[in-house]
Amino acid sequence: EFEADLSALFFTNASFNDLMKKIYVLLVVGASFMMSACSDFLDREPLTTPNSETFLSNASAVNNYINGLYIALPSFGTYDMGVRGEEKNSDNIVAEVYDKRLNGELQENGGGTTEWQKGYQNLRNVNYFFEYYKVPETEETKDVLSMKGEAYFFRAYWHFYLLTRFGSIPVMDRFWDGNATVGGLQIPPRDRSAVAQFILDDLNTAKGLLHSRSQYKGLRVCKEAAIIMAMRVALYEGTWEKYHKGTDFAAAEDKSADLLGQVLTLGDELFGMGLALNTKATDKNAVNIEDAYAHIFNSKDLSDMTEVVFWKKYSIADGVIHNLSSNLGAGYVDNSGPAGLSQSLVDNYLNADGTPINPADGIFKDFNLTFKGRDGRLLATVMHSNCKFKSTSPESKSKAMLVEEYSEENKQIVRPPYLTEGGPARNATGYHIRMSIDTTYVSGQGETSLPVIRYAEALLAYAEAAEELGKCTPAVLEKTLKPLRERAGVTYKDPSEIDPNFTDFGYTISANLQEIRRERRAELALQGFRLDDLMRWRAHKLIQGKRGTGAYFGTDGVLYKAFDPKNAADLKTILTTDGWLDPQKELLPRGYQFDANRDYLLPVPPSEISLNHELKQNPGWQRK
Repeated sequence: EFEADLSALFFTNASFNDLMKKIYVLLVVGASFMMSACSDFLDREPLTTPNSETFLSNASAVNNYINGLYIALPSFGTYDMGVRGEEKNSDNIVAEVYDKRLNGELQENGGGTTEWQKGYQNLRNVNYFFEYYKVPETEETKDVLSMKGEAYFFRAYWHFYLLTRFGSIPVMDRFWDGNATVGGLQIPPRDRSAVAQFILDDLNTAKGLLHSRSQYKGLRVCKEAAIIMAMRVALYEGTWEKYHKGTDFAAAEDKSADLLGQVLTLGDELFGMGLALNTKATDKNAVNIEDAYAHIFNSKDLSDMTEVVFWKKYSIADGVIHNLSSNLGAGYVDNSGPAGLSQSLVDNYLNADGTPINPADGIFKDFNLTFKGRDGRLLATVMHSNCKFKSTSPESKSKAMLVEEYSEENKQIVRPPYLTEGGPARNATGYHIRMSIDTTYVSGQGETSLPVIRYAEALLAYAEAAEELGKCTPAVLEKTLKPLRERAGVTYKDPSEIDPNFTDFGYTISANLQEIRRERRAELALQGFRLDDLMRWRAHKLIQGKRGTGAYFGTDGVLYKAFDPKNAADLKTILTTDGWLDPQKELLPRGYQFDANRDYLLPVPPSEISLNHELKQNPGWQRK
C-alpha cells in the first residue's frame, strides 16, 4: 500500500486531501494551520478529532501524515513562477516590482511576519507527528522508520528556513501546545551556532533512518538528500560566521572552522554513495552541449538521474500540474510585473574554452554573439536566437525567437524578446528564462519536474568549504569544479589568475574562491540560492548603490534592429548613457539602498516580542 501511494506523493493539495479524507486527518492539518507562531497558541482550538492518542499508531496513518508535510516545500506555482522566479531578490533577475529588502524598505512591523509564521507553522505540524507517534516497536518496519527520518528532515528544513531569515531563534524541539500560557511562552532563542548544530543533529538522525535514493527513485526525501542538506546548512552557517565576524550579526562564538570541516566530512561520505552527474555520456537524449544540464530541468521524469536526489513530479494524467510552462511560453520572468534576467548573470558565464569574458568587449553589443562559444549552462538558462519558447498550442511548435535585422522579407519569422508586450509578459532586459521550458511545445499545462536537491550542490559546497579552510588542492577542484564545467562543454582550467572583471564583493578573494563562486552562480542560477549566498558572504557592496541592467539596445545593435521600425517608437525602454537596457533607472535612481547594519536579517515580529520577553529584536530594526 505504501509503494502504491508513490504516484500521489509530494504533490498537490488535491492529491493530499484525497489521502487524508480516508482517515480524517484533514481536520488535524486544518487545525494546525490555524496556528502561526507562539502568539497564536493562546487562541488555539483543541485538537479533538481524531483521537491524538491512537491516531499515529500504524504505518498507514504515518504515511498519510508525512505525505502532507511535503506540500509546504518549494514548488512551481499553480498561477505563478514559483521557484523559477524567486531570484528577483538578488542580482540574477531585474524586476520593475523590485525586492523591498534589497532597497531597505522593509518595516519592523510586518517585515518578517509572513516568514516567521510560515516557519513555525510548519514546525508545529512536524512536532505534532513526534508528539503523537505511537507505532509499536514491533511494527516499526524500515519503511516506517524511513518516514520518521523524513520528519526529522522536515524539522531541520524549517529550522534552517528560520535561521537564514532571523538568525538566533527559539528552537521548537518539541510540541509546544502545552506552553499555551504567557509563562509557557517565555522561551529564549538559541544562539545561531546552536541553532545550526541542532539542525545538523536532526539531519544526522534522519540520515540514519532514511532509505537511500534508490528505494523511491528520488520521489521522497532520502539518505543522500539529508547529507546534502546538512552540507548546505554547515556551509551556510560556517561562511556566515566567518564573514560576519566582528559585526552585530556574528555568532556568540566563531565556530566556522568546525562547521566547514563538517561539510568536508559529509562530502567524503556522500562521494562513496554512487551518485553521478547527468552528462552527455549518460544522457541518451543529449545532443547539444547544453542538453545534459538542460534535461535536469525540462524533463518530466528524473527517476534515472541519480544526480537529482530529491525531486517533485508533475503529471497531467495524475492531475498534478503547474503553470510554469504557460508563463515561460508567454515570456514571464516575474508574474507580478515586467522583469528579465540580468546582464550580470549573463556575464558570469565563461567562454567554452574556459576563459572569462571581458564584458567591455564590443562583441557583446551583438545579442547573438553574446551566446556564441559560451558555457552550455548559459544556453540552457537564457533564451537566445533560434530557441523555441512559444508553447501554448500544437500550432506554435515551430516558432522560435530569432534576433536578426528586421525586413519586409523576414518579418514573419523575426521574433525578438518581448520588449513591447504588456504586464508581466514584457521583458525588461532582453533576456528571457529558458530553464524548464517544455521542449514538447504542445500543452500549456506544466509537467516539467522540479529538482529540489542535487548532487551538483554537494560538489560546490565541498569545494567552497575546502577553499575557506585552506585545503582546496588541485585534486579537490578536479573532483568538484572540473566535472561540472566539462558537463557544460567548458574546458577546465586550474584557477591561477584573478579575473579583473569578476563580481566585486567589496573584499579580496582568492582565484580559487572566485571561480568557485562563479561556478556556484552558473550551476545554481534561478534555483533559489543566490540571496542566501549574498547574505552569508556579506556581499552588501555588491548591492548598495547598484541596479541591474540588461542587453545592449543602441540603435546600431542587432537587438534594436530586430523590431519593426514602424513600431520602434512604441518600445518602452530605458537605457544607460551608453545604450544598455536599464529598467530600474527611474525606480531606483541611486540604486538599491540596502542597509548593511540592518537588512542582513529580517525583523522579529514585534507581536512575538511582546508575548515572549526572552526574544530580542534583530540589529538595526528598533528605531529611536
